[in-house]
Amino acid sequence: MAKPLVTHVLWTLGRGGAERMVLDLVKHLPEAGFDAEVLAAGGAGDLLAEYEAAGVRVIVNTKPHSRVNAVSFLRGAIRKRRPAIWHTHLTPVWGGLAAKTTFVSPWIATAHGIEPDLSLSARLARRAAYRSANHVVCVSDSVRQAIHHLYKVPATQTSVISPGIDLDRFPARGTQLASDIPKLVTVSRLSPEKGLDTLLRALSELLRPWHLTIVGDGPERIALHRLAEMLGILPRVKFVGAVSDPSPYLRAADVFCMPSHHEGQGMALLEAAASYVPCIASDLPALREAFGDDGVVFVPSKDVHAWRLGIERVLNRYPEALLRGDIAAKVVQERYSLEGMVAKHAQLYRRFLRAPL
Repeated sequence: MAKPLVTHVLWTLGRGGAERMVLDLVKHLPEAGFDAEVLAAGGAGDLLAEYEAAGVRVIVNTKPHSRVNAVSFLRGAIRKRRPAIWHTHLTPVWGGLAAKTTFVSPWIATAHGIEPDLSLSARLARRAAYRSANHVVCVSDSVRQAIHHLYKVPATQTSVISPGIDLDRFPARGTQLASDIPKLVTVSRLSPEKGLDTLLRALSELLRPWHLTIVGDGPERIALHRLAEMLGILPRVKFVGAVSDPSPYLRAADVFCMPSHHEGQGMALLEAAASYVPCIASDLPALREAFGDDGVVFVPSKDVHAWRLGIERVLNRYPEALLRGDIAAKVVQERYSLEGMVAKHAQLYRRFLRAPL
């Protein structure tokens, strides 16, 4: 008997937390009794090779010139494949429009983040989309509350399924003390909401040696490079660009920093914690929901002085920071397992397949 087909829809296969989560999910769905494929409505991306190497069936829109074209691509895929489950990620409006105009059901939409800076028209479009979905999966309770507040989606229409971390990809850093010149790292898309300018300004005020490695790429790379130069710290900052595997950089680090302005879950923080790296992060609801003060040092977002003090605290009390890192790693192991994420998605799919459609 053929396995039910779950079609996952992304915009592109870029190096983001949602794209990585979908890759880990679809790789293991066959073990849970489902066939799975991925559609990239806006074109390919840096993770395409990893999807293909994992044996995931990927269909890429080769003419992603407009949103209209993307919807047409998705509608054509629905008519050809007739999936048992249509599951969108980061594409609630266009993926949802394709679902509704081809009468595919159930449509499940995953909300991966909190979006406080959207225009009114974008908020209205997302509200209509999420309210039209059969079910909305949220990656954290903070995202679920935001979905209720911003888009008025009924609580009965939502659930929380946290992302899962493939622990085999993130071996432990070890228990060694910090280097004589402490090595800090951040893994992030280089965009304004990630707050890397705050981190650079805070480090420029730190009266001790340090070195920062920035893993990731994005539209702010040139601006951040210029800021580091203006602050006089460029020789101590290394921009390595996008990488397929951040684990070597995490394993070599003494401290991980996440100075974001907002996060839905913070996959990079989970990965750093899984690697037993002491972590400093902006005091955001989704991040505090995951760890609390026992596992991570939290400081106010956008507060340069607070970030300087937070970094000093970790470096000055490093044995304490290592103990906190142990606590954070255990949280990831217990609450953010890959097996748990796959099992909860499979359970949700089975619930909808048993229900009258």
